[in-house]
Amino acid sequence: MRRLPRFLVAGLAALSGLAIGAVSSARAQAPSFPTKGKAITIIVPYAAGGVTDTGARLIAAGLEKEFGTPVQVVNKVGAASQLGLTELVRSAPDGYTLSCMVIPTVITHYFDPSRGAIYARKDFQPIAMHHAVPQTLSVQANSPYKTLKDLVEAAKAKPETIKVSTSGLMAVPHTQVLLLQHATGARFASVHFTGGAPSVTALLGGHVDVLAGATADALQHKNSGAFRVLAVAAEQPDKSMPDVPTMKSLGYDVIAVSATGFVAPAGTPKPVVDTLTAAIKKIIESAEHQQKLTDLGLTPNYLDLEAYSKFWSDTENRVKPVLESIKLP
Repeated sequence: MRRLPRFLVAGLAALSGLAIGAVSSARAQAPSFPTKGKAITIIVPYAAGGVTDTGARLIAAGLEKEFGTPVQVVNKVGAASQLGLTELVRSAPDGYTLSCMVIPTVITHYFDPSRGAIYARKDFQPIAMHHAVPQTLSVQANSPYKTLKDLVEAAKAKPETIKVSTSGLMAVPHTQVLLLQHATGARFASVHFTGGAPSVTALLGGHVDVLAGATADALQHKNSGAFRVLAVAAEQPDKSMPDVPTMKSLGYDVIAVSATGFVAPAGTPKPVVDTLTAAIKKIIESAEHQQKLTDLGLTPNYLDLEAYSKFWSDTENRVKPVLESIKLP
């Protein structure tokens, strides 16, 4: 085998050294995430003051502490979170714009062609699940409906006269109402708001007869004596209100659980996703954060991006046939 001339060997070695140096320099100069001082925005696609908004603000405070950079929460309200999620998928996939997202609500957006959603599951990058919370039906303490059976029988006797507030069309509280209608033949008059907080206010003000909302929406007012919680739509009683029966225990096969997490636009670089996931995991698993969620009536339920993706897919498979069997009012 003929040897290369010495000058050529030396030249190649020099070029190789330059190439390695250039790669090392590029790696050294690659910007880390997040850049100090560059704000991260978390879109909350619901009204301020509700469960999702409160949880997002807790995470935002934790991320500010973790990253040492501003994290702002922006409420983009409308169409049961569709407006805010539309803004998210149109954002740059760089990790500086995130959004809260509720499963199964987002699934109802792209499974219903009439909504005209510009996104499907492929357009989101899961970051981490934050918490899960079952739904409830509550009435004012002086309501004539003492039990869930009282409410169902009244709705069957006078269809579409009992007004139920929800956080938005096809949001999880509304899905709960539809599932109860499907299970019983009762018909309610759903009144849709732009988040949990205004739907709670509607019952407090006597503008509706029933609140369909999360345990966290009802807990404060149950504890104050203002609300009577008739039932929780979960497999087991919720630890925040263990005296409240499940719908299943009362003979109504209704399960409605709102799972809230954080997502980014599809295409967000994996190192950025990994950084965000690790930070959120650290925050959620802290004793301080867990206690704050418990005080709000929320159940911490961290899932990393792989487990979160699987949960999303499994929920799609479970929810799709139910949605297809329900006729929207």
